Amino acid sequence: MIERVNLINFLSQESKIEILRKNWMSHDARAQMAIVREFGWKKGNKLNKMIISEMGKVMMFRLINALNLPKVSNINDIYNICITAMEFYYPPPSMSYRFEYVSENELLGVVEKCAIIEQVKKLKVKDYYECGCFAMRSGWYKALGLDVKEECLSCIKDGASQCNIAVKVIKWNK
Repeated sequence: MIERVNLINFLSQESKIEILRKNWMSHDARAQMAIVREFGWKKGNKLNKMIISEMGKVMMFRLINALNLPKVSNINDIYNICITAMEFYYPPPSMSYRFEYVSENELLGVVEKCAIIEQVKKLKVKDYYECGCFAMRSGWYKALGLDVKEECLSCIKDGASQCNIAVKVIKWNK
């Protein structure tokens, strides 16, 4: 007779989540590279942004539904949901970031470490790869019913010590 032991029970909740995150990131990278091999970098970047924008929308819908968050209506709300989403989906130490208050309608997103760009640099494709983070967050903002304009002020990929991203809410809760 064989005794069934559910080995997953030997892992902590944190370990389980980390494995799932790494699997997702690995899948994303492999899918991107498969598309690039098939269609080239221009089409690969375009398709990646389309996919991650839709994925971002689903990610945020799931998060706000799980949190039972009725709406985001001020800068404090957007700060809290963005930092929560980042901590949940892209936690330290692979990513290091913060948001700074600028005005009632604007935050500054600061990324000090990006594991995705570190991998892109290791693979020596930084001159071809276009970051998908703006597309992902555009999906977040759609899910939140917000009209948001983002502007990249500096970028790690381009040699800056950190990414600085101006996040300006144009219209609250459409």
